[in-house]
Amino acid sequence: MRLSGEAYCQVRALIADRLGLDFPESRLADLERGLIRASRTPSIAALEAYLARLAALPGESPEWRRLAANLTVGETYFFRDRAVFDALEQQVLPSLIAARRSEGTLRLRLWSAGCATGEEPYSLSILLDRLLPDCADWAVTILGTDINAEALEAAQRGVYRKWALRETPQWIQDRYFHRRGAETFEVDPATRRMVTFAPLNLGVDCYPSVVTNTSAMDLIICRNVLMYFTREAQRATVARLERALMAGGWLVVSPAEASAELFHPLVPVNFPGATLYRKGVGAAVSHHPSVISPPLPTWQVETILPDPTSVVPCDVLGGPVAPPVEERVEGFSDRGTVLQRARVLADQGNLEEARRLCDLAMAHDRLDPEAYLLVAAICQEQGETSVALDALRRTLYLAPDLAPAHFLLGSLLLRQGKRKQALRSMGTVVKLLSSRPRDEVVPGGDGLTAGRLVETARAYLECA
Repeated sequence: MRLSGEAYCQVRALIADRLGLDFPESRLADLERGLIRASRTPSIAALEAYLARLAALPGESPEWRRLAANLTVGETYFFRDRAVFDALEQQVLPSLIAARRSEGTLRLRLWSAGCATGEEPYSLSILLDRLLPDCADWAVTILGTDINAEALEAAQRGVYRKWALRETPQWIQDRYFHRRGAETFEVDPATRRMVTFAPLNLGVDCYPSVVTNTSAMDLIICRNVLMYFTREAQRATVARLERALMAGGWLVVSPAEASAELFHPLVPVNFPGATLYRKGVGAAVSHHPSVISPPLPTWQVETILPDPTSVVPCDVLGGPVAPPVEERVEGFSDRGTVLQRARVLADQGNLEEARRLCDLAMAHDRLDPEAYLLVAAICQEQGETSVALDALRRTLYLAPDLAPAHFLLGSLLLRQGKRKQALRSMGTVVKLLSSRPRDEVVPGGDGLTAGRLVETARAYLECA
């Protein structure tokens, strides 16, 4: 089956617009194979009908995510590119760990962006276990994201064929894997627990955000993803990844994607056999402020919420909130300014100061749900899941229809293995926002639009 010249031009432009993926003539065969797999038809007539249906669907629809999964390559293996992992093990991660120890901030945040079936984030987990003998004392985030729901399901299972371990030393296999058959190996449960998987489309503007846990990263590995994007999509993606990094943070890409011009203002740093990119220590973090939109419709709230008669407004550390004191917001024009500054600080990774400003905002208005929501997102980044859940319960008591709170609650519950409750929360996000304009910025959503949050919540529902 061959696409006509006109059909090829149309579908290439459509895919570039919706997904940011580029299919020049040299990749026409890849495009056709992906379309056949996604549409489940070898017929030209049926394929044309499929393309017409796609054109009428928004980019966040399940059909587009299915097509994206079939157009991208997910082949990977443990410790892929030894030179990169040598640089991480011998220099990059030890320097980050030493800096955090000297600061007294035992926190590390690593992101495998485009993780496919999970070999890369699990490799990072194994590496950190060896570099951090006191790992239990640290708040460690290892996030693996991908657009392919089936790949994420495989990643969460953590079961691999021998071929995925072809570059893994035998002693690591013996220590971190359990044999489940002649050719099947399962990642050790402790190693698996260090990694969180989440659906995310790198080609759209749903990150960085404290809501999706994609901000204040120390290290981002994004290999063999950008090469499939159009030049415009590459620039937009790199800009978002740069914003997602802490000052002094590192970005790892594949050698074929390396470009000082594309990754500016990140600075290339050469290691034996590998070039990584670093964000300047004094770099500022740009941020797109949230816009308050009209109230959302109210839906029934999950029974996980506390008994209203037992809720006493208090700060997230357990003490009573002080009564409103105007002088405590001195230096800020209003509560909204305090929270906006807290969001910027959270994106920069200054979580302690961001949290202090949230307490300040709650002292000014102890019934402000967005302050509690931001605290929950900050506590998530700090590894304080129980405190984050408590802040979310207070958020939803004050604002039962605040969709980002339901989203964050769902993602945290999934991490705890509470699948049924988590899916109800994600379903609530879809119910609350499906009728809203797709480009409407969601209150408390850290700049996320209704369309983007619905897309991500639906992706969670598909993966779970």
